[in-house]
Amino acid sequence: MERNSKVVFTNHPFSEGVKDKPIFINENLIGKFIYPDTGQLDYSDINYMYLSTDNITVCIMEIGPGGFFNPPDYHPGDEAYFILQGEITQFNPLNGQCIVVPKDNSLLIPKGTMHSAYNFGKETVRVLAVIAPKIVEDQNFPTDTDVQKAIYNSAAALNSNASRFDEPNVHNSIRDLGKFPLEGELLRTEKIIYHIDEQKKLKVIHGDTRPILMKFSVSNDFMDLGEYIVPTGGVVARYSEIIKHEMESLIFCVDETPITVYFPDTGETHVLKSYDAIYIPPKTSHQLINYGNGIARSIFVVAKHNF
Repeated sequence: MERNSKVVFTNHPFSEGVKDKPIFINENLIGKFIYPDTGQLDYSDINYMYLSTDNITVCIMEIGPGGFFNPPDYHPGDEAYFILQGEITQFNPLNGQCIVVPKDNSLLIPKGTMHSAYNFGKETVRVLAVIAPKIVEDQNFPTDTDVQKAIYNSAAALNSNASRFDEPNVHNSIRDLGKFPLEGELLRTEKIIYHIDEQKKLKVIHGDTRPILMKFSVSNDFMDLGEYIVPTGGVVARYSEIIKHEMESLIFCVDETPITVYFPDTGETHVLKSYDAIYIPPKTSHQLINYGNGIARSIFVVAKHNF
């Protein structure tokens, strides 16, 4: 089922199935959908779809002040949030866990974990949401989400274990890539929502002669989600060494300083401004270049397995 003329889950924004070339994604290729779309518009949010394949989905969720989505949602894959704007309150209705997450922090919601999102702030919340492998099993969101919410009352306060959840064991070492903040099997068994703040992000230096900083919010068997930090170079351009991933990836420009994405094998070049993105096919060499006068920060998303 095609929800509108632009969005088909697991096949966006591809034309005629062509997925072997980079695709520059701006307003003209961003699809739009709402959740839920079953007549409960009072409790819905608007979503902007950048990428959706069999292995990964990337979109922006937007919730206005005072808004929230209902019923609670869950996915057949892990979901990670990167907060672009505002402060989101994330709620797990099955165990009462409630987390307030500010801008530039991340959340990891394991596969099958129910969740609702609220905006109790004064500005619109924008979240870059990444789901791997799939956002839905077919083209429809799950409907079996009738649960007893652990909204605060005296009984919930006495019985809830939410305050006793352990924080993930963060080692901040390159050796933790692929199992950060926890190994996939363990985090999906516990079904606890994880808050990854700036201090907990896993930092990695990429490159020897042309180093850039990478900050991982998630690195497990389903996905990588993190930030590229390319410093400004003054009178010369600063750029990364060659980057190449085994699976498809996406780069999203998060700040005002543009980031140039260069493909050395073909010479193809794209300049990403704020909220632009580019889809990169598997095993495609590319480099990041900062021609600006400020630090160029972008978000990277990488699928990990061909499901």
